[in-house]
Amino acid sequence: AEDIKSVLPEVVREFGAYEAPTSTGSKLVLVGLDQRVERRKKGYSANVPPDHNVVCLVEVTPVTNNNSDDAATTVSYTEQIVGIAELSWQPPDPTRNAPPFVLPYFAKDIISRFIPSNGGATNDKEDERKVPKGYVSNVLTWKSRRGLGYSRVLMAALEGIARRWGCDDIRLHVDADEVSGKVARGLYWSLGYEAVPDRGNNRVGYEWMGPSMANRGLYLVEGIPLLYLRKSLNEDVGMQ
Repeated sequence: AEDIKSVLPEVVREFGAYEAPTSTGSKLVLVGLDQRVERRKKGYSANVPPDHNVVCLVEVTPVTNNNSDDAATTVSYTEQIVGIAELSWQPPDPTRNAPPFVLPYFAKDIISRFIPSNGGATNDKEDERKVPKGYVSNVLTWKSRRGLGYSRVLMAALEGIARRWGCDDIRLHVDADEVSGKVARGLYWSLGYEAVPDRGNNRVGYEWMGPSMANRGLYLVEGIPLLYLRKSLNEDVGMQ
């Protein structure tokens, strides 16, 4: 857990969207991430199912040590966290990100029931059941390790955990910007994630991005254009 805490400032810088790591908003993000780590460290009781998991990708590097006294050579290993990602149960609300702090599952369940029916729901009957869904957030690979397929490893781990939890689908938000979000969108689409179209009245404010964007799952989240994507896990889990 201490190793995970050491990389939290990197997550804040990448996802905090605040001017400085010392700002009040960034501190709130940092406190929330620390809360997630502590909750995972303590584990869950038998009566409370897991509802949050922080996954770290660790790169192990061999180091050769030459012993000058007896000319023996030994090999040790160094470990470095090079990626991090989170999975949690969250209300299926395409207009909101996961909060920076951890909410108990019963609170998420209550919030889910009050999400407007036009809030990105599709015509599938499954989506009419307003219950928390598996939600991916804070997928981050260190800049020096990008391009090595580590993000795919993280996503595979999260999807495996989601299946073990019994999730029937998994969801996420991704940057809608054609430049800054291009790589992440390409990753998720290649993994089978699809847009959750906006079928309600939430399109006001981003008409300038083109009429097709609404069908690509575009939503304004705290003033930022994001795509809301989902991937069905029914082929492995089955309908709940």
